[in-house]
Amino acid sequence: MVMGKKAAFLLAYVLHAFASFLVAGGAATKASAAGVYIIDTDKHADSLTIAQAVNSNCALCRPVKYMDMTKSFAVGRQIVEELKSRQSAGEVDFLVTLGMPATRIIADEFRNTPIFYSLTNREARDPKNTAPFVDFALRPPLALQLEALRTMAPDIKNVGFLATRQELEPFKAEASEAAKKYGLQIKFYYVEHSYDVPTGLRTAIQEMDALLFIRDRVAVNADTINYILQLTLENQIPTMGYTGSLVRRGILSAVMPDSEKLGEALGKAIQAYLSTGVLPTGLNDPSLYQLHINTAAMKQTPSVKAQAPNGMKVVMR
Repeated sequence: MVMGKKAAFLLAYVLHAFASFLVAGGAATKASAAGVYIIDTDKHADSLTIAQAVNSNCALCRPVKYMDMTKSFAVGRQIVEELKSRQSAGEVDFLVTLGMPATRIIADEFRNTPIFYSLTNREARDPKNTAPFVDFALRPPLALQLEALRTMAPDIKNVGFLATRQELEPFKAEASEAAKKYGLQIKFYYVEHSYDVPTGLRTAIQEMDALLFIRDRVAVNADTINYILQLTLENQIPTMGYTGSLVRRGILSAVMPDSEKLGEALGKAIQAYLSTGVLPTGLNDPSLYQLHINTAAMKQTPSVKAQAPNGMKVVMR
């Protein structure tokens, strides 16, 4: 395969930029160590923490090889070609993908290679993929989010979801089952456009004790977030978002993966799989998450306490 100078440079960068970081975690324990590769959509602090923890907790993986797509499809294709070449040489045993773009491009090309994936927001499984294909902490389960919301605000009875129908529909069954488990009543408030949010939000606040937001660019964006914060805080409505940045902005809380614990669990799961061939379970354990709470928002919401479900750490922001 002939590649241009820019592509060659980028591929060399993504293959070697992380080498010293992972080698510091420990040299290969034996000549037969498995070829484990982490393919990242875009390198950031959380993904680096996960990668180092995998390397530290999987002796058969060392040294883990890290590849960064740099959010570039072209670089992703170069990584695929490099992995295929290494696979032909018997150097690829296991793949880990971080983020949906990396997961999609790798899963489409490596249908017979075990793949673990994370840091995505939607189901990534392809029914044509026959290899072990396991999500780890794909996102905090709604049951865990509702449990955290109820633990913070024990008096809530009714929880509203505000989003587009397209984004809410896939979660309705899961949300209903989780609400039943915790004795909560839930209601879905649909919006079609960002300008529908004020009306939907006012109605939800009148009828609900708390609000849970899923990722939806129509409902929660730069044009709507200030209004959401103003109205929910004025009415002392507990809220749960889905990113740390929303919590820093003023949303009361969010259940977030603990990157170090997640990477540790993943490393041990890969080690076990490579040793026994048994797929892992329990990677959605509450201890793999943290409950982030905005201190100022909590002070403005008297019904809320800084407490989380058993096993989950509280992080005040």
